[in-house]
Amino acid sequence: MSIYRVSTANSYDGTINRINQRTAELVATQEKLAAGKRVLKASDDPVAATLAERESNRLMRTEADLRALERSRSGLIQAESTIGQMGEVLARFKELLVQAGNPTLSASDRQSIAQEMRGLREQLLNLANTQDTEGNALLGGLGVTNVLGKPFADVYGANTGVVFQAVSGQAAATETALPNRVDGSFALMRVPTGDGYFEVEQVSGNVLVTGIAIRDMDALMATGFYADPPANVDFSVQVNWDGTQATLDVFRSDTAQPIQSVPLGPASPGQTLNLRQALGAASIAVSDDTASPPIDYGFDIELDGSVTFPAAVTSDPIARFDLKPSQTGDLFATLQRAIDALEADGNSTQLTQELGRVHQEMQAGLDRLLLVRGRLGELLRRADSIESQLQDRSVASQKELSNLTDLDLVKGISDFQTQQLGLQVALQSYAQVQRLTLFQYIA
Repeated sequence: MSIYRVSTANSYDGTINRINQRTAELVATQEKLAAGKRVLKASDDPVAATLAERESNRLMRTEADLRALERSRSGLIQAESTIGQMGEVLARFKELLVQAGNPTLSASDRQSIAQEMRGLREQLLNLANTQDTEGNALLGGLGVTNVLGKPFADVYGANTGVVFQAVSGQAAATETALPNRVDGSFALMRVPTGDGYFEVEQVSGNVLVTGIAIRDMDALMATGFYADPPANVDFSVQVNWDGTQATLDVFRSDTAQPIQSVPLGPASPGQTLNLRQALGAASIAVSDDTASPPIDYGFDIELDGSVTFPAAVTSDPIARFDLKPSQTGDLFATLQRAIDALEADGNSTQLTQELGRVHQEMQAGLDRLLLVRGRLGELLRRADSIESQLQDRSVASQKELSNLTDLDLVKGISDFQTQQLGLQVALQSYAQVQRLTLFQYIA
């Protein structure tokens, strides 16, 4: 028969280790209860910890997208407000244009109007250079090349005028981000001259062009006059006089002889002829009567005003104006033309012609600004939609993260109470066993 000797110290060490283990488990449960998390470190649940790390990264990306979206929204709101203020400035400029066309105004009155117009032009330039709180130009396109951070600069010298010192274009919107800057070149520097098809240049006389109507754009393009890019073809309309008979002749830039002649009737030296009455109609349809068959160019010229014939026949036309293909101009140059015309205080008919041309181009500029403002409104609406999607994505990530790592408080409290009771029982048992020694009986 074998006799085994069990060490009292070994028994005590085993009991102490179990008590320490129960204490450690109780502390871990207490930490999880305090944090409200089931997984505090990877060893708690390796799979859940890995999935939770992935969801945390997704949540951080979503929160970063939300911050970037809010920054873009702030820039878009400021840009939309700035475009609205530009529209108000141009509306006031148009009011002054109408006022300046009053024939009863004196030269000093027109000078005063010109001064206010100059101030409005400067105000428009300042608005175009508006920056956000971070110093970024709201109308800076894809980036400003000016060291001052201003996309528009008023230069002086041989090529006087406003230049766009930035990269044209606008960043594309994505599923989670929007551009925070507007293409200022598109908004202000690409305004078509004239009515978008023609621009009228008064050369001499007092012929007033009050309207050009495009009836058939396809027919006009077929002639090669309006193409992409526009063909180098323009028209001239002249009032000619041989001493007895007056005619209204239409020329093409590539023809030496008139392609169309409209009789105005007899005219004697010194006589003043009303063009509208002489034509017997408000407008003439431009055509090439020399072609076989005749070509209808598809647009009308409406004339008004009167022509006074000289005392003797001259080789020069009595009155002339040119029609050229519309070009791409800028709104600042359009406003400057009105200021220059008022300060020059020239012929009343030519002034009326120039102010009318400016008014027409300003309307095109206003339409362009309204287009840009509408685009900004659409981007702001999209920002609301993107924000809603990102918030839903954030909620979904937070829910998934909660499912992976959060602690069931009811179960956690129950486990904590059970472990606490177990530790208390172990401590009490140890205290009882500790007193069972031989020395107590010997004593």
